[in-house]
Amino acid sequence: DYYILEILDPDTLKPTQEGEIGEMVVTTLRKEAAPLIRYRTRDLTRLIPGKCPCGSIMPRHDRILGRSDDMFIVRGVNVYPGQIDEFLSREPAAGSEYQIILERREDAREIMTLRLERAPGVDPSGDAALAERIEDKMRKHLLVRCTVQIVDYQSLPRTERKSRRVFDKR
Repeated sequence: DYYILEILDPDTLKPTQEGEIGEMVVTTLRKEAAPLIRYRTRDLTRLIPGKCPCGSIMPRHDRILGRSDDMFIVRGVNVYPGQIDEFLSREPAAGSEYQIILERREDAREIMTLRLERAPGVDPSGDAALAERIEDKMRKHLLVRCTVQIVDYQSLPRTERKSRRVFDKR
């Protein structure tokens, strides 16, 4: 009750529908020294529909799904790495490390390749089926076609800080 919470479309800055993903924007009501008025956090989330079982009437938001400034556009579709993280985390044969490579062919078509580590202890004979499942999920959920390349566990670079995941070579 110390903040006004809004979820806005990051491109148009218009309010999203309840349950629709958008950028969290906050306004402080009690802060005097450094008030925030419609502060864009760049965090992507959604308002959880319905009332809280505890009886609170305050709006509830989902966990942070990603950042609006991490977004990239492939063939006119906005893609957030957090969306890819979300459905890869539900795939038991997929490892936690991946890279997205964006390239432009000579005929000006954009190509997206997802290099994904196989989870530790997973048999490589299932790579083709895993790649096909993920390509299908990308096409159905994100509306983007991509090629998935499955690589060995620990073959992608690791860093102690935030990993670079998107390589835009267009």
